[in-house]
Amino acid sequence: TAAVMEALPDVKAATTRVQELAKSFDAEIKRMQDEFRAKAEAYQKEEATMSDLIKKKRQQELQEMDARTQNSYQTMQEELQKEQEKLMAPIRTKVTNAINKVCEAQGCAYIFESSVLLATGSTALDLTQAVKDALGIKAGAAAAKPAPAVAAPAKPAAKK
Repeated sequence: TAAVMEALPDVKAATTRVQELAKSFDAEIKRMQDEFRAKAEAYQKEEATMSDLIKKKRQQELQEMDARTQNSYQTMQEELQKEQEKLMAPIRTKVTNAINKVCEAQGCAYIFESSVLLATGSTALDLTQAVKDALGIKAGAAAAKPAPAVAAPAKPAAKK
């Protein structure tokens, strides 16, 4: 199915959408990290002149900011996975339906993914092009370059 999926324009569009979302999440995490870093630096500069009560309050604020950043990162990771699944599910269904259609038309009892086979006999049939035809993908058309793996938002840096 990988060769079929790579040839579908829907996959490239879905991958692009997920990458755009990941990029916006990255920007938000970076903004939160920058805000935390600025407050931490300000705290360090002013710490010597602060009362114990103010120090404790500021330390708590920094801990809460760090926790919010970590929680946001986790939430964004989950959201990214949900979005990818939401976009890819109908594409996988479309490919599965095409495979089933070809299976029925060819009179096959089973169709296996070639990447999971240990060996194939001389009578094995490669139905990749038949599935592509069922999906309207032209024979000989250059396969879409596989999109790079989707990058997850940058993980917040550990506290120093």
